[in-house]
Amino acid sequence: MADSQPTATATFTFASAVTDQDVTGEAINTCLAQVLDTIEPPVDLAMVFITPHHRDQFDLIHRRIETVLSPAACVGTMAGGVIGSRKEVEASAGLSLLVGNLPGARVATFDSQHFDTAGPTPEPERLNDFVDGLIADVEKPNGLVLLADPFSSPMSNLLPALSMSLPDVPIVGGMASGARQPDGNRLLIDGRIQTSGAVGLAFGGAAHLDCTVSQGCRPIGKPFVITKAKRNVVMELAGQSALEVARELLETLPDEDKQLLQSNGWLVGRVINEYQERFGRGDFLIRPVIGLDPNAGYFAIGDAQVRVGQTIQFHVRDQKTAREDFTMLLEAQKLYGPAAGAIMFSCNGRGTHLYTQPNADALMVADALGDVPMAGFFAAGEIGPVGNQSFLHGHTASLAVVRAYG
Repeated sequence: MADSQPTATATFTFASAVTDQDVTGEAINTCLAQVLDTIEPPVDLAMVFITPHHRDQFDLIHRRIETVLSPAACVGTMAGGVIGSRKEVEASAGLSLLVGNLPGARVATFDSQHFDTAGPTPEPERLNDFVDGLIADVEKPNGLVLLADPFSSPMSNLLPALSMSLPDVPIVGGMASGARQPDGNRLLIDGRIQTSGAVGLAFGGAAHLDCTVSQGCRPIGKPFVITKAKRNVVMELAGQSALEVARELLETLPDEDKQLLQSNGWLVGRVINEYQERFGRGDFLIRPVIGLDPNAGYFAIGDAQVRVGQTIQFHVRDQKTAREDFTMLLEAQKLYGPAAGAIMFSCNGRGTHLYTQPNADALMVADALGDVPMAGFFAAGEIGPVGNQSFLHGHTASLAVVRAYG
């Protein structure tokens, strides 16, 4: 299997820094001093993530980055917490910075002005123009990083449209989580700060994104084929009432799993690739059960793409499963060779809300890949591929590892 993977070449240089200093000038100066120990300006890429403590001085942060590093491409956003190499900053001031020089690569910034996000669906003509522009800027995109404001970006329609327009191109990213109301978040792109829409990076040339999406779940019971459904409502599984199937499963489960279902709710995994003979972790798109109709025997899930003939399986989630799942999936990253840099988007329900120890996801990445320079944030929704499509997830750790392929 390893022989079929492309070979990474050690041509990229990345550096990262993270701090919990609450004085903005001191925070950005500390991070800049740390990355300058490794990298020489001008740099090809800079990504910066801040907590609301630094909201009003985001422009100062960018000016310092521009003055010291002169990045060709620069994006960032605001979040409830930020992530760096081996460190996660929650419930305090935080700033995380990732910079890189990527010879042989092409990196282009874009924002939501390139595609209409005002309506429920992107305008096809604008989306086509956006894709054509990406191809012109980076020749052929090998991956996109997307940072979006959750109040103004219709991701449930935008992501499927982008996946259809850019087949097999992984899209990874996160929804800004630094505000609870519209116009409260901040997005940065090349010196311009905006309060809505989306910004991002397209990688091409020698730069590739190898993505890992850990949904932190394990399957219980066995897979079932949907035999009756409407919209997001599952009516029958294998010819039997959907709720009756769930009740029968519940009776067979150990007490530990029953308790997880009671405390965390029911989860359903929809198989992405129906042509596989067997299904395991990484093959399912996980969605919560969001409603029940006891009289009819139906349940509804948070997935608009439910249809007859699909295979689903119930899942459970807890910190032990989340740790095992991410650790196992990170093993596959090793097949691609050394990592140059990494970007991680972790659910704001993970961190110390999920694990009993701090820095859990960041430390798992370091344990698997070494001290790879990394930045990221705790998101209000994580973007990442399952199979050859990219989706918006919850309770997920979505990791993009940047490598150079010759």
